[in-house]
Amino acid sequence: MEREILELLRLERIREPLSPGKRLREFQMRLQKFKNGEEVEVAGFLIGRRPPGAPRDALYYILSPLPPSELSSLGKREFRTYLVIRITERTEISGRARPGSYVLVKGTIDAYPWGNLRVVHAGSIEGRDYSEYWKDYRGFALSRREVLDLFERTVYLRDDMRNALIYSIYGVPFIPGKSWGEGFEFTTFKYGENSDLLALWKALKYLYSSLPWEVRRTRQRIMEVDDPFLGLDFRLGNPNGSDMKYYTPPTKRGLVHLPSDVERDLEGKRVIGLLPKNVDANPLDRMARLSETPFVLLPSEERPYFEKNREFLQLIPNLLVTIFTRREKLAVLDRKKTLPLEEEFLRWLREFRDDYGDPFRALTAPSGPMNVGLRIELGKRLFGSIVRFNGRITRKAARDVRLINEAIVNDWMVVLKDHPSEMMRLLREYRMYVPGTLKAGRALEVLHDLASVSPSGEVTREDFIRELIRDGFSKGEALELLEKFLAGGYVYEPFPGKLKPIG
Repeated sequence: MEREILELLRLERIREPLSPGKRLREFQMRLQKFKNGEEVEVAGFLIGRRPPGAPRDALYYILSPLPPSELSSLGKREFRTYLVIRITERTEISGRARPGSYVLVKGTIDAYPWGNLRVVHAGSIEGRDYSEYWKDYRGFALSRREVLDLFERTVYLRDDMRNALIYSIYGVPFIPGKSWGEGFEFTTFKYGENSDLLALWKALKYLYSSLPWEVRRTRQRIMEVDDPFLGLDFRLGNPNGSDMKYYTPPTKRGLVHLPSDVERDLEGKRVIGLLPKNVDANPLDRMARLSETPFVLLPSEERPYFEKNREFLQLIPNLLVTIFTRREKLAVLDRKKTLPLEEEFLRWLREFRDDYGDPFRALTAPSGPMNVGLRIELGKRLFGSIVRFNGRITRKAARDVRLINEAIVNDWMVVLKDHPSEMMRLLREYRMYVPGTLKAGRALEVLHDLASVSPSGEVTREDFIRELIRDGFSKGEALELLEKFLAGGYVYEPFPGKLKPIG
């Protein structure tokens, strides 16, 4: 009896799926409520084909309540509905209004002389962002707990990797002063021959293939639809012009070499990459430096996989509503919002240098996967994704970034043990910009850390001296070391009172 009660409670908690059929019915019911001659606003996806029975007095196009991919996947006997749009020389057209675009039509509704269709005499047609479509269904968004539960029942990975995967799908808020887009790189390298990276690839492909065409980064630019109801075929473009598109290599070749156009998008953060790399983890790998989460799949870890989950597939539209509504809530991440992260990042650097010594310093060298300057910027991006997922900015989000960074460092520490030559190369590179004496090296590390969290890369004399005193130096030692750094060429003053490290 207890088991049955628990099952009923679980079913009660399941969110109603936002199915295509539900959206079609709601669209049709809304049209039926309008009275002829009424001024209306209707949004949908523009189809650039003339409907059956159209008069010759104007241009007539069709509006679909479903995006191209869902329209093409409807069965021949499934319910369909459309709205006809009448366009004249007086119709104002703005924004992107091409076949497949999401548009808002304003005008007067009337009967249409074919079937049970209706027509809007369009006064204006305005191209809208694809995300606006999903935000209209915000009541179907999943809670943070629902998203976690859904992935925990579907994705089998270690906790930090699964969490990073969830964060990645939310994209990254715009960060002022940076040219990067909203993309994210969830990258995982193999380690040895038995790391089960191919199993991870199959799992990520399952996730990727579950997403609609509009949010997948593919070579397919046009969606072809054959409609049995109207007896027409459509060629529709992708309405999603944002960076909120996902990419997973479709073939094994892509696990080793990505196409050049995909690499460019990844480097510019113009796509969300779910990237298993079927190459041995190397601390000098360029992608490891540029990825927000460059994990290493160690052989000792449990085999990753996706559980084929009917509920997961049904709730994909709800997940898109969740992602796009959270994206709207946090579109920009300015420095004021990242201050908790910067403080946590500086503490983490100090503690890990003390705990791990030279191996950690090697990882933070300019060519290393944890390069300090890049890692704080990538950490801000991860922080932004976590905040989008949580729905608000908290200090816990900064600690979550730290936990993921610690997991990444632990992965690469294992790799460094088997790559002594790469480790020595990174250490030599690191020591090129850090003096040999212990105290001087520690002081210059503090300066580099402060510069890494400064938008300009500059640090005031006062902040540097204050941070050294906080780190255990006397004021006299701090002032003396600063003069030595300036004389030795480790630091220069671009403006009086401002310091900038060299290297």
